[in-house]
Amino acid sequence: MNPASYPGNMGELEFVEAYARSAVRKPQMAADAALGRLVFAEAGDRAILAGLIGQELAEACRRLVAVWGALSDRRYAVARSLLRPLPGAADWRVFIQQAATFTPEQTIRELSLDGDALEWARALRAQPDLDELTGLVAAAETGNPMLLIPGLDRRQVPDQCWLAGIDAGGESVASSFGAGESDATTLADITADLCGIARGFLMSYVDARRTAGRRP
Repeated sequence: MNPASYPGNMGELEFVEAYARSAVRKPQMAADAALGRLVFAEAGDRAILAGLIGQELAEACRRLVAVWGALSDRRYAVARSLLRPLPGAADWRVFIQQAATFTPEQTIRELSLDGDALEWARALRAQPDLDELTGLVAAAETGNPMLLIPGLDRRQVPDQCWLAGIDAGGESVASSFGAGESDATTLADITADLCGIARGFLMSYVDARRTAGRRP
């Protein structure tokens, strides 16, 4: 693809770095901002903010799978692969199976990365219960997921949020998670972890390209 094919007329490597530093990091920044505001919000608003963090976590999952797919399949330019629509639940299931079975060393070989990416591969392997996030990914995979909070009024403190949507098969799907401050903190921490791993993998690729030229 020529440079004009990438957003903002960026070059290929410039686009990949911008993607790593902004598109991949955005869910983490948004989740952190929502968490910071949640502490001082009223009960109903806290539940909505927790729900927003859940939505950002769904995007973080999908961005990580997009990065994994772009780096593991080098038949296409990494930048070109990152322009594709975000992966959905089916790709997420394949990814978490690989993440659970690959050693960190196997992961960097799968992604054709150098040893400096090993810390991120170890961080990925250390992530617990990624399969529990599948419902969030499925609810968001076709776009416009709905945040639903039963009993949302000032007389009742919500204890649960639902992210609802239509999956790739056209079926209605909803994923629930806690609406409390501790639940929101956990979701934000996972979001930060997944964003950091995806960014670390991509920047390892960018750094290698800049120091050693284009990979075959």
